[in-house]
Amino acid sequence: MKELGHRRGDGPVEDPVTEPNGSKAVLPDPVLPDPVLSDPVLPDPALPDPALPDAVLRADLRRARQAVLGGGADPDAVRFANRLARAVTETPAYAGQRVDVQRGAEAVTDPGAIQLIDPYATVDESEDWSLGAPRVSPALRDAVFGGEGLLSDVPGGSVRRGGPETVRLPTAPAVVCDRSDRVVRANEALLRLVGGRPERIDTELTGTKLARLVVGPDVDARLVRADGSLVRVRVVRWELPGEELSAVVLVELGEAGAGLGRTSDRDWTTELERIARVGTWSFELATGTLHRSDTLDELYAAVGLDPESPEAGPVEGEQVAMLCEDLRSGRPGSDHHIELRLPGDVLLSCRAEVEYADDGAPVRLVGVVRDLTAQHRDADAQRSAADRVRYSGQRFADLMALVPGGVALIDAGGRTVDANAGLCTLLDVPLARLRGLPAGMLAADLPADAAGRALPEWLRPIPPGAPYGYRVDVAPLRRGDGTTVWCELNVSVTSADDGSWFWLVVCTDVSERRRAAELLRSAGTVDELTRLPNRAASLTLVDRLLAGPGRDRVAVVCGDLDDFQRVNSSLGHEAGDELLVSLAARLQRELPVGCTAARLSGDEFVVICADHAEVGGPDQLARMVADLLRTTITVCGRPVQMTASVGLATPVPSGEVRAADLLRFAEVAMHDAKRKQSRGGIGMATDGVVSSATRALELEAELRAAIHGDGLVLEYQPVVGGDGTIISAEALVRWPHPERGVISPGDFLPVAQRSGLLRDLDLWVLRTAVTEAATWPEHRGRIPAVAVNLAGLLPGDVDFLAAVTEIVEGSGLPWDRLVLELVETSLVALPPHALAAMGTLVDRGVRFAVDDFGTGYSSLARLKELPAQTVKVDRAFVTGVADDPADFAVARAVVDMAKAMHRTTVAEGVETAEQFNVLRGIGVDAFQGWLFARPLPPHAMRAALGGDRLATPASRIAGL
Repeated sequence: MKELGHRRGDGPVEDPVTEPNGSKAVLPDPVLPDPVLSDPVLPDPALPDPALPDAVLRADLRRARQAVLGGGADPDAVRFANRLARAVTETPAYAGQRVDVQRGAEAVTDPGAIQLIDPYATVDESEDWSLGAPRVSPALRDAVFGGEGLLSDVPGGSVRRGGPETVRLPTAPAVVCDRSDRVVRANEALLRLVGGRPERIDTELTGTKLARLVVGPDVDARLVRADGSLVRVRVVRWELPGEELSAVVLVELGEAGAGLGRTSDRDWTTELERIARVGTWSFELATGTLHRSDTLDELYAAVGLDPESPEAGPVEGEQVAMLCEDLRSGRPGSDHHIELRLPGDVLLSCRAEVEYADDGAPVRLVGVVRDLTAQHRDADAQRSAADRVRYSGQRFADLMALVPGGVALIDAGGRTVDANAGLCTLLDVPLARLRGLPAGMLAADLPADAAGRALPEWLRPIPPGAPYGYRVDVAPLRRGDGTTVWCELNVSVTSADDGSWFWLVVCTDVSERRRAAELLRSAGTVDELTRLPNRAASLTLVDRLLAGPGRDRVAVVCGDLDDFQRVNSSLGHEAGDELLVSLAARLQRELPVGCTAARLSGDEFVVICADHAEVGGPDQLARMVADLLRTTITVCGRPVQMTASVGLATPVPSGEVRAADLLRFAEVAMHDAKRKQSRGGIGMATDGVVSSATRALELEAELRAAIHGDGLVLEYQPVVGGDGTIISAEALVRWPHPERGVISPGDFLPVAQRSGLLRDLDLWVLRTAVTEAATWPEHRGRIPAVAVNLAGLLPGDVDFLAAVTEIVEGSGLPWDRLVLELVETSLVALPPHALAAMGTLVDRGVRFAVDDFGTGYSSLARLKELPAQTVKVDRAFVTGVADDPADFAVARAVVDMAKAMHRTTVAEGVETAEQFNVLRGIGVDAFQGWLFARPLPPHAMRAALGGDRLATPASRIAGL
């Protein structure tokens, strides 16, 4: 025979309502006309009851969440979720335990009842469960309160009193409020959430009305942070017994898990109920219908119980009858618990209560049935299973909180089902507007009239039976204000509990990454001075035009300013830069549509025309460009008359022509015009010019082979002091061509520059020079240094320091016997890493020399910023230093400035005794030129070092 016991939540204890043969009462009439039902008395939620098993509580909590968030649930079910907190400290007694039950003022001994537990009694957590001592599960208490409970345990089982300071708050954000709902105490977690300072907990929030911090209903409220932003929270409140205070805990919800979790809540709740051996039922008061969950049916079947036995009626009938009787009689008790003991030591715990509408009217009865058999047999295993469930749920929540970027759930029809807070922030659209929005409306590349019907390209059809998942590197999404945000998308498919599927789209903002890439591309295609396209951009544009249908009408005009160097020499390089900028603006302003201006290098411009027929033909185009570059421009308050030589090239009717070829043909025609007509000439890329360009291409291929096959040689020109002592020698590259003889650097260096071989050439020269110089003998007590001129291997290169270090250390040459010469133009606006690389080499002993100083694009004052020890006076000033006052003044200014900065000077191109004497008179330290020695082959250089000092005019005069 089944043994029954029950307890009411706050009403008197009564015996089970059973028939003499043990059968349960039949279901009562669902119509309850008693007026008392319109104003039921609810149990006090502030008084906790004895504890339930952790797994059962978790199942109840999940069921309550389903009632709150699940599809179609009555909103009144929210009240059921709030009452679940009462079960936190409620634990049924063991089977067979003898307990005392209070009925009014009379103590009754009832072996079938459970023990009523003082919810505030102190329980030693070290007590063994087998002794039957009731206690709160530490794991459950820690999961809910983040540590010890809210009330401080004191000896004797009493509750500590004395004000808000004695209330132990949880680790979650929490406050203690007085009767007027003012904050009297807050913990650090709440202050961090609000955005305050931990060291000012007592002054930041004390005295503040809670309504000023939290707005909205408790189930879905908003916390107002110090910066004005809102945080989505759920508010849990309860009165503190014995105090005129209340405790409030704020559970941060966030948007991320709010929507996406609904799809899986029903399956998750059902699974939890199965794990915890729990089933639920509900009885609708309006219709008198009873509904059992699938898990409850499974539970009854598992324990061998027929819930609809003919002799006993529905198993739930007794609790339904008791609750209905309470409602009719107006008794406040609305919570009943009974236990069913079945054959085989099976124990079922049945709890039921009334759910009310917002207006206080009772709506339905709900019950939870759980199997306590396994708990009594193996309590440790039960707690372990509950911990695993709790940790799994926590890991799931933590994972969703850590998902970077935005997440969208889109159904098969292309509608946005849900999204997380990250996507709302990314698109600046509230969640309410995102839900139900067609996915096409999120795509910025779809027109507005088609966005509501068409799917965006980044939602691809699902291949049947194939794994589905892909990444879209970049896609434009439309923000709430109509602007575009560029995102990387990771798309996969996930299943819903009803068997349908959703697109799961994770969006990562790559706008900054894309903007940085655009800047890098712009840095490689835009001229820094004029902001015109550079050579690389010009080649790309011409290649694109040649690949189109109008390739025969493409024309390229290359223009080079005549005698531009005189502007830099007379007015300074700033004036030259200003002139170039003015000419670039003139080209951009005056060229017709379809023509693009670009700057190739220095004072060389190019105009690319997509269709020369639109401007009157190629000849007219060439004259137009020449006229635009022939103008008078005021620079530094002075008018400067400029002309330019231009060259025109068009694709040949037959054969393939690349952009580089066409540009080269135009440059060759321009140089041909400059050579033949001196100033302002116009050249055409005729067959002869093309043939010459072809030969230049052949020369480029041969030069490349010579560099990689050691087909080049070095000669060395000594740099001497005033007494003829060889101080150093400059390495000069020569090309002994097997068919054309020795090709001078003036012929093949431009080829190397146009073809991008300057860096390879510099590496070969540096490697060969330091290797040969490492074996040089002493000259008059010192071993001369070797100087290498660099034009393609520059300090601004990322691997400059590494390349020089590898070559020098591999040769065995001491660092202090290496001089690196750099032309002034390569030292303009050096980036910090280039200056750092030069500084490292200087610290090792390397000396830097500025070659051709005074002929580049910077002022003389630029020298003070460079880590250079030597300044070489260009031969352009040395040639006339003896008879041209301007050359003499420039040379003396360079020497005086170098000495003021503790730099040494070397004069280049010294060929006469008069030049030597003048230069020596103004303080030049060393000399280089044919007056002393022509460039020497390696064996002749070694011989010169083994001999006496070289003859100079000073030594001859002194008779030395």
